[in-house]
Amino acid sequence: MSKHDDVLGHYADVFKAWPKQLGAKPSREALAAIHGLGARPGKQALANALAMRPEGVTGSEIVIACGAPQLNKMRGFITDGLVKREALPPRGGHTVYKITLTAKGTARINNLSKAETKAVVKAEAKAERKAVVKKAKKVIEKLKAADLPVTVATVSAVTAATPDTTEPATMPVT
Repeated sequence: MSKHDDVLGHYADVFKAWPKQLGAKPSREALAAIHGLGARPGKQALANALAMRPEGVTGSEIVIACGAPQLNKMRGFITDGLVKREALPPRGGHTVYKITLTAKGTARINNLSKAETKAVVKAEAKAERKAVVKKAKKVIEKLKAADLPVTVATVSAVTAATPDTTEPATMPVT
């Protein structure tokens, strides 16, 4: 998950001042899963990651961690079938929210990961094409400076045979 490798970095300030009464901080995996479902980093993603902890989260704990209730995104994920809510007994008289990924949610995360990988590969290919074009322009400039004829075959042969240096390989020009 290239985009979400440093999911904890988004929450560094929150985790620095993490109140002890909230219990364990959400894991990197829980945050990555919530982001993988399409939630942007922020309060709603944090509330959902808290609900993915083994002990779940109460509404009052969400308010302490996030400053306000943040249940809409969780309800949306449940409605979409990406997560399911597990029943836990009330804690301190408060409803406990506990969610787990469903097969559909796992598939969504995997599909988004594949899409991100394709985007990275596409960006790398575009960068490679730009490098080849830049190299070809340098070859054309040098051929023109030497008053040699510039042909597509000459440029492509010199570009393909030339390592990534500023000097082109010496090849016969036709």
